Amino acid sequence: MRIFDFHTHIFPDDLAPHALGKLAYGNHTVPFTDGTLKGTIAATAPHGISGFLTLHIATNVKQQANVNNFAIATQVSGAAYAFGSVHPNSPDALSELKRIKQAGLKGIKMHPDYQDFYLASKSLYPIYDLCRDLDLTILFHAGHDPAFKDLKASPDDIKTIAKDFKGLKFVAAHFGGLMLADKVADELAGKAEVYLDTSCAVGFIDDKTATKIISRHGAENILFGSDCPWGSPKQHFEFIDSLLLSDNQKELIFSKNAERLLEKL
Repeated sequence: MRIFDFHTHIFPDDLAPHALGKLAYGNHTVPFTDGTLKGTIAATAPHGISGFLTLHIATNVKQQANVNNFAIATQVSGAAYAFGSVHPNSPDALSELKRIKQAGLKGIKMHPDYQDFYLASKSLYPIYDLCRDLDLTILFHAGHDPAFKDLKASPDDIKTIAKDFKGLKFVAAHFGGLMLADKVADELAGKAEVYLDTSCAVGFIDDKTATKIISRHGAENILFGSDCPWGSPKQHFEFIDSLLLSDNQKELIFSKNAERLLEKL
């Protein structure tokens, strides 16, 4: 069975030490890799993970073009794929989405906390609308973030976007809501057309609740992800593999759903 990690992060080689140090301090975590492309390949390949998606975030307007240039440059056919990013406050956000599409990227990453927006804010609707028109997937951080106080992407917000943008392909990271597993299981799973990824599962969700979410939401809507370097690909694989799921369900989660979203791997 092929394993594809739909949620990883990398940084330019010269910036990785500083970026990891700063983020590790703010989130009180220890990274599992050095945060580079080579480091991620080295961390995933020994555990049977044959490909991964790197996610990039433009944390300010000035970063936007450079972040996407890096995402475009670090794609490795058959192994490493990338999502770009746009900043909600950028006057060029919509034109940058078109450039992302033309460059062959299949989607974007957005982070309500690092980019300072609320998921269901109407100011984001032009971005969502164009992503739907361009057939770009949006993956966004969902739930809490250890470094921030506000909840900017709740299960209710996710349901609002799913209702207002039928046909938009989007992914709610961290099983649909970091530190909100019970709420996701009861109020979101099976009630919105949205993919959920499994990143940050280890240490934040128990096997019973994870199985409940998958059962209610459907394995065809779940994507395997580790949040590497913040999560261990090996530990996340072992966690999902240990759940009481059929081989068909695991195949969907580990690779088939990713193949459908990315069109080819």
